[in-house]
Amino acid sequence: MIPFRLFFIALFFALTFQSTSSFALDINKIRFGLHSDKTRVVIELNNQTQFRTFMLPEIENKPYRLVVDLPKFNWQAGNIQPPAKSTILDVRSGTLNASTKRLVIDLKQPAKILKAFILPASRNYSTRLVIDYTTITKAQFANLKAKPIGTLPNTSGDLNLLIASQTANEINPPQTTTPIIVPSRKPNKINNSVVPPTTTRSPLRKPLIVIDAGHGGQDPGAVGFEKQREKNVTLAAAKILKTKLESTGRYRASLTRSNDKYLKLSRRVGIARHQNADLFISLHADSIGKSDVSGASIYTLSNKASDAQTAKLAQRENQADLIAGIDLSHEDKEVANILIDLAMRDTMNQSKFFANNVVTHMRRHGLRILPRPHRYAGFAVLKAPDIPSVLVEMGFMSNKNEARLLSKYSHQQKIASALADSIDSYFQKLAQNSR
Repeated sequence: MIPFRLFFIALFFALTFQSTSSFALDINKIRFGLHSDKTRVVIELNNQTQFRTFMLPEIENKPYRLVVDLPKFNWQAGNIQPPAKSTILDVRSGTLNASTKRLVIDLKQPAKILKAFILPASRNYSTRLVIDYTTITKAQFANLKAKPIGTLPNTSGDLNLLIASQTANEINPPQTTTPIIVPSRKPNKINNSVVPPTTTRSPLRKPLIVIDAGHGGQDPGAVGFEKQREKNVTLAAAKILKTKLESTGRYRASLTRSNDKYLKLSRRVGIARHQNADLFISLHADSIGKSDVSGASIYTLSNKASDAQTAKLAQRENQADLIAGIDLSHEDKEVANILIDLAMRDTMNQSKFFANNVVTHMRRHGLRILPRPHRYAGFAVLKAPDIPSVLVEMGFMSNKNEARLLSKYSHQQKIASALADSIDSYFQKLAQNSR
C-alpha cells in the first residue's frame, strides 16, 4: 500500500503537470476571410487568452504590419499561405520577451483595425481570436490616432514603445526548421541596366525563388506522342516545386504563371526582376528528332552554345518571343556593356554553381540525366543580369516513355524534390561563404 503522504505528493505533481500542459497556449490554425469592406483574420487557439493587437507603419524596407501579441504560444498551424488577391504578404512570429510572443502579418497596403475580440469555444469551434481590418490610404494612416486593442499583463500599452520595439522583436516565419538566411543581393534598375545599390534587404529575409513554367496559352511547347503538352507538364511541376519550397518555411516561392496563359520571354525575366528574386528556375521538357534520346539537362547562360543540339534548342525556345532578353537600346553602348559585364560575371558564376548542385541532386534522386548534363546556351529567359538563373529540361517529350513519365504526378514530385534539395544546398553554401 502507498503511504498516505506519498499519495498526496504524487497527486500534487500529477495535477501540476496536467495544469501546465492544459493551459499552455497553442496557435492551431490561422484563417483569412476576404469581404468587400474588410479582411477578417481568425486565429484558432486551444484556450482563451489575453491579447494585444495594433498596426505598425511602413519603415525602411519593412511593409505595413498587423501585430498580435500573445502569451508565449506553441506554433501548431504549419506553413501559412496568404490568400490570393488579398493584402497579406506574409505571416511571421518571434519572441517579444520572456512571457510574450509576437505574431506579425505583413500587408501590401496601410490598414486600420476595425475590431478585435475573443470568441469562446463552442460545440463546433475552438477558441478564436478574431481581428477585422480594412485598408486605408497612406495619408489616413499617417493621421491615425489608433491605440492598441486589448491588454497583456506586465507589458506596456504605449504605442510609441511598441513601435520602438519592432526591429528587435520581429523574428522569423513560424517554422520548425532552421531558416536559411540569404546574403543580401542588392540590384537597382534603370532602364533594365544595373547600377550600384542604394538600399539593402533585411538580413532575416527569406530567399525568393521564382519558378517559370515554360510555354503556355497559345504556345503549347513540345507535344508528346500521346498529345501530352509541354506547357501542362511544366506548370504541374512548377506548382509542386512551389508547394514543396513553401512547406519548408525557409523560402518564399512565386510562379511566373499559375494558369494556362502566354507570357513573353521578357515578361518572365521582368517578373523575377520586379520581385527582386534570389533565384530563377525555368522548367521545360525537351524535344529532338531522335525518339530514343531521354534524360534531363540543366542550362546556364552563354553567348556560345555548348554543342549544335543546344544551339538549336536555344533558337527554338527564343523564337517563342520576338524580344530576346533585356533591352539596352536607350543606354550608351559602352556603359551598358560595362554594367552588364560587372553584374553578369558574378551572376553567371552563381548560376553555374547552382546548376552543378541540380546535377548532383538529380543523380541522388535516381533521375535519368544526359551525358554532360550541365550545358550552356543563349536562352533569352536566362538573361537577367542580377539573378542567378537556370533552365531545366526535365526530359524529352519526343521520347514516348519519358513523355508518359513526365506527365505523372509521382515523377513530377521526384523532380521537385531534387530541385528543392539543390536549392537547400545552394543557399546553405551562400550563407557559409557570407560569414
